[in-house]
Amino acid sequence: MKTRIWYAGVLAVLALTSFVLASAAGARTLGEGAAIAGIKPAHAVAGQRVLIYGSNLGGMSNVTFGGVPSRSVVVDEGGGWIRAVVPPGAPVGQVPVTVSDGSSQLSVDMQIGAGSVPAAANRPPSYASRGAHVKVVVAPQIAGFSPIMGRVGSSVRIMGTHLGGAKWLKFGGALAHVMHSSSTSIIAKVPKHARTGKITVHTSGGTSLSVGVFRVLGSGAGI
Repeated sequence: MKTRIWYAGVLAVLALTSFVLASAAGARTLGEGAAIAGIKPAHAVAGQRVLIYGSNLGGMSNVTFGGVPSRSVVVDEGGGWIRAVVPPGAPVGQVPVTVSDGSSQLSVDMQIGAGSVPAAANRPPSYASRGAHVKVVVAPQIAGFSPIMGRVGSSVRIMGTHLGGAKWLKFGGALAHVMHSSSTSIIAKVPKHARTGKITVHTSGGTSLSVGVFRVLGSGAGI
């Protein structure tokens, strides 16, 4: 009788050990081989959508910006990318963007600027079939503009990334006429009623606000 009880106890311990080992192995393999190749754009403000791309990222559904969790995350079914919206309250400056599957994590640095824009849409992609290619639209980023001041009617070149197909552009809140738009630059005229302030550009990828202020010259135009 004692032998049978001892034997049953040994079997129970072995079963429990096997379960623990299997669980640990599963935790280690989740996200195995995952790597981040980069992040676009490298500069953003709260509300902008960014793309974290790499390999085997399929399980990485937790994304934080400087320790602040994103409220909107979409993960590529094929593990090639993660889209996340920079959350309100993310610290300004060079911060780590961390992605995690709950048992392992990866990070990449990016620059978060002051200010914010309305939160960009971040809808999950629609897969017609497994492995189908998905075109990812990235939010625009204004790097600068030239000249930094001018009168109503003068032309201004806005430089940056992902600026192609600009839907509208504003000088201090006044809607401007876009004369030319490419992925790296926009040429627009300073509109009537423009006031000294930041430049805002909107594309299908989202909205971006300049860091610098454009000074409108003329009576009643400046601050």
